[in-house]
Amino acid sequence: MSFLTEMKRGQGRIVLLGSLPAGDEGSELLERMLIHYGKEANITRMAKVTTGTIVAPRESETEELWVIVNMNGEGGSVTLPREGFDKLSGERVAAGRMEVGRYEYRMIALPSGSPKK
Repeated sequence: MSFLTEMKRGQGRIVLLGSLPAGDEGSELLERMLIHYGKEANITRMAKVTTGTIVAPRESETEELWVIVNMNGEGGSVTLPREGFDKLSGERVAAGRMEVGRYEYRMIALPSGSPKK
């Protein structure tokens, strides 16, 4: 069996892995593959986030909202690309690394660079 099989579907691709690479080298390989296929799909938003924490971005006419949740109970961090506003506490949040507590969730509004049409 092949390690990786790629099939075109419409304007996209389906990538199947015959096995899951293990260890640090395997994790690095998977990360490089995700970045490669993300670039090919013209994905422009990438979030630097620790293992066990997720970012679910949402967009409106005036802002980009990042819903951030620590899912593994170990806490973590996310790197914000620019200053934002915490929708839950009402506080300003600086750009850069932001800590997220155990099972904590945050809703950070990042102002849009320009109004959307």
